[in-house]
Amino acid sequence: MLEKTIEFFSPLKGYIPDPKPASFFIPKEYKAMKPYITDSLQYPTVKKCIPFLDAFMTGYILPFSIEYEFVYDKDTNERLFTIPRNIPSEFVGYFTISEHHNHQTAPELRPSNRTIDTAFKFSNPWVIKTPPGYSCIFVTPFNHTLPFELVTGIVDTDQYEDYIKFPFYWTSDNTKNVILQKGSPMALVIPFKRESWKMKTNYSLYDQKTEDKKMVNYFSNLANNYKNKNWRKKSFK
Repeated sequence: MLEKTIEFFSPLKGYIPDPKPASFFIPKEYKAMKPYITDSLQYPTVKKCIPFLDAFMTGYILPFSIEYEFVYDKDTNERLFTIPRNIPSEFVGYFTISEHHNHQTAPELRPSNRTIDTAFKFSNPWVIKTPPGYSCIFVTPFNHTLPFELVTGIVDTDQYEDYIKFPFYWTSDNTKNVILQKGSPMALVIPFKRESWKMKTNYSLYDQKTEDKKMVNYFSNLANNYKNKNWRKKSFK
């Protein structure tokens, strides 16, 4: 299969963490899990769930370039994000966290688990370029427990050659200080080919006995039925 190339450009390359395939960011808690609860193959854990692992392996992650702190001031009830104070002023724009005005979206379109009713926005020091006909979807990294939720968006990165900012909502306890570690996941980038689709719905009758026989064949092994019979390997390097 012919490989496509996604490119990430930054004037700060070499001084900030590089984007990497999502597989580099699989949580240590997942890696430490055992595939089975007991010695029996009858009790698998989520580590045996190939779709769950596929989500960890799909796309590329833009990590935080610097360390941020979410700060809550009990006296003033103010909440803000701070960055390291000694970053040279000429580069601060690459790392700012700004706010959207609330009138830009309806409350019904905001995440129900938000703890602050404000949309913030991560700046990003990388320009992303995909081959002609390919776009990127930007979303919260799959299956990661993070204190924020990105507003999902799609950008035609074969046409748009500028820095992309990532709106997000804070979902963690808004009365506690939180550190967003440098190098930890910020945004998941999934390139995809733009294609036209048409939807179709069908109502099909089937012979229950035939379907039951298919089930016997499909689940004839104690484990790895989906992996061995349906799953196809994906590659993000």
